Amino acid sequence: MEIGSIFEVNPAVAREDGEAVALHLAQVEKYGKRNQCYTASGREAIELALISLERERPDIPKRCLMPAYMCDSVFLPFLHQDWELVFYSVDRELETAGEEIFRLALENDPGLIFIHSYYGTDTSQGLRRQLSALRRSGVIVMEDVTQSYYLEEAGRNADFVVGSLRKWYAVPDGGFVVSDLPLATDVLREGEDYAKERLVPLTQKWEYLHTEDLPEEEKRSRKAAFLTENRSLEKGLDRYEGVRGISRLSARILEGIDEEAARRARVENYSYLYEKIRAMKRLWPILLKGEEEAPLYFPVYVKERDALQKFLAQRDIYAPVLWPVGEQNRDELRGDEAYIYEHMLALPIDQRYGSAQMERIVEILTLHENQPVIGIRVDANKEIAMGHVMRCITIAKQLVKKGCRVLFLTADEWANETIAEAGMDQICLHTRWDWMEEELPRLRQILKMAGIRTLLVDSYQATKDYFEGLQDLVRLVRIDDCFEPVCPADVLINYNAYHVRFPYEETYAGKTRLLLGTEYVPLREEFARVKPLRQAADGGAALSVLLASGGGDTQDALMGLLQKVVEEEAFEEVTFYVVIGALHPRGEEIELFSMDYEHPRIKVYRLCKDVAELMAKCDAAVSAAGTMLFELAAMGVPAVFFETADNQRYDREFFGEEERMLYAGDIRQDREKCLTAVCENLKKLLADRELRERMRETLLKVTDGHGAERIAEEIVKL
Repeated sequence: MEIGSIFEVNPAVAREDGEAVALHLAQVEKYGKRNQCYTASGREAIELALISLERERPDIPKRCLMPAYMCDSVFLPFLHQDWELVFYSVDRELETAGEEIFRLALENDPGLIFIHSYYGTDTSQGLRRQLSALRRSGVIVMEDVTQSYYLEEAGRNADFVVGSLRKWYAVPDGGFVVSDLPLATDVLREGEDYAKERLVPLTQKWEYLHTEDLPEEEKRSRKAAFLTENRSLEKGLDRYEGVRGISRLSARILEGIDEEAARRARVENYSYLYEKIRAMKRLWPILLKGEEEAPLYFPVYVKERDALQKFLAQRDIYAPVLWPVGEQNRDELRGDEAYIYEHMLALPIDQRYGSAQMERIVEILTLHENQPVIGIRVDANKEIAMGHVMRCITIAKQLVKKGCRVLFLTADEWANETIAEAGMDQICLHTRWDWMEEELPRLRQILKMAGIRTLLVDSYQATKDYFEGLQDLVRLVRIDDCFEPVCPADVLINYNAYHVRFPYEETYAGKTRLLLGTEYVPLREEFARVKPLRQAADGGAALSVLLASGGGDTQDALMGLLQKVVEEEAFEEVTFYVVIGALHPRGEEIELFSMDYEHPRIKVYRLCKDVAELMAKCDAAVSAAGTMLFELAAMGVPAVFFETADNQRYDREFFGEEERMLYAGDIRQDREKCLTAVCENLKKLLADRELRERMRETLLKVTDGHGAERIAEEIVKL
């Protein structure tokens, strides 16, 4: 169930042929104006109004009073027609004081005042008396009803009423302007080509929503394509190409719409949401509305607006921010307007939806209202491999799926970009990563302010004193790879098979929930989603090998391996997929090496988005020890591995046993010897299909890829 985002259009409707219709919409004709015109968009309706006004009043002062809270697309027609904008303030109830309008009119001698009633409520009610007086003095009033199309009070006393119809209905284009003044309809251009272009993403969305059993990857691809195309076409409206009339297709669709049914659906949806969320603490309705008012959206203020928007989107509810701050009004924002721009979120309530969808929105908002906040304390830098951050991100994504908010806490900004790209919130402590006791006062303060009651710590630098300094404030979860000094913790995780070497049960019995063994390996979700593939069937088929050495590749293994394999005749027909991370110190050199060297089968993947899919293509792999060995196991990929850090010494024992993988040594002790051993073992592996098959069957028994989900379940229980 997806709720919100762009309207979808049934391709069957779009294919209907027909002549132009004389469009009559009761909600447009209610203003009682002598002249009306339907345009391709709301901003083109404004443009037509300005052109018409200047024809009738060529001496009019081209200065407009404009609300400071406004979509920047509204500014564009005024800029095209060389109008000066003077901004007036809007308070947090979205109202404007009539006295300010009157004062600004006296000070600036405007030819036009632009007003906008927000979200279906007559927020302009308080200034209508002043507007009537200013109209008598010759000032023109233009009212934009794009958010208040059904509002009875709007527009009746304005000289021009403008609005966008494509915001309200499933049409590729549509806007309108009405006025008692003559409209310059002779400037209208044909809008058919634009409407056909706009129709493409709208019909693609319909097909996306109504095509069953699409593979997940195909669904993501289709959705990304139509959203990208729609954004491009929206930006195209900013490039002025004249005023276009509404397309024949949109006119036909609109002529057949039951506007009253659409209005009732919005009223019912708004009323339901209002009753259900009015008492919430983390968001609150902005407007008290009458029973018959039908707004464009349900507007709320949110304490942490961006976090809620992300939370909703992760659950297929798309609530837009109306609006981003525009360049024209950026410097004019006062306290209230700045607050509106920072905290406003618009919940979808349009006529596509009914009680089931509104119940879903309430369900998710309630989940957010009661959402626990989980802190994750982790670092990455030149000394600490990025693997710690990556496994924490994997766990965090599962926590988010279970309704938690996650806040990452780091000593420095080294991993900021990686954490942000994962969509996670973060705070940098600006402390020393290797002396964690020093950060305790600042950390305790942040934990209290953020409402964090559970903290996951993934660091070898965290001491017993550190954990004891936090246990009165939060529930503690600890990742412990090597039976480090005993520290207080509510949950302890060691997902490695070698955990059996250590007396965890005897040491922590009755005090700590223990998550031990490979069923808790925190692999990214893709490793549970992507199915392992059968590898090349015989030695005559082309073979492929994955090369990886951790995010930092501290021993420069990848470049050394590449230099060796290109010289070996045995690897001439082998394709090498080289995976390098964002922090790889020689990433650019490796990319250049792959392009410059004559070996035709080296393909470099920097910041690979789906490693599981890549692994599924490979017959074998070479990797440093660590989490990637478990990823390879989940995909059933036989591998040669080597050691790069002290905490990997037990990987050697587990993966080196039972023909799981082939061990090539500790690269820190003798780099050249280790790289040579890697190549020799790789030759052996590629030459022996039966060995690969045995290893594959053994590896698939190691982990099922659901470890992060199991960890998240235990954390949520705390």
